[in-house]
Amino acid sequence: MSADEVFDELAADLVERGARQGRMMGRPMLSTGGRMFACLNAGALGLKLGESSREHAEALAIPGAGLFSPAKGRIFRDWVSLPLTASDDWERFAVIAMDRLQA
Repeated sequence: MSADEVFDELAADLVERGARQGRMMGRPMLSTGGRMFACLNAGALGLKLGESSREHAEALAIPGAGLFSPAKGRIFRDWVSLPLTASDDWERFAVIAMDRLQA
């Protein structure tokens, strides 16, 4: 499956849990309470996990993961970018990111 297809499936599941699907910076994204927590960028999923969290460190340890950088030279330190090869982990970390913003 393509990154867009995986994202669409993820979005459908999370919308049922209260997330909103939309676009930000021209990219597909998910938000809760008006705050974005997931964004598809260049075939990878960016997730706001919180720079000092255990989950942020776990996600960065996944092969191919890195800090989310949707624009030239602009790094979102609270965010991790998970590659399509790690799409089996996308939902787990997306739920964590959404729950953090809903707390």
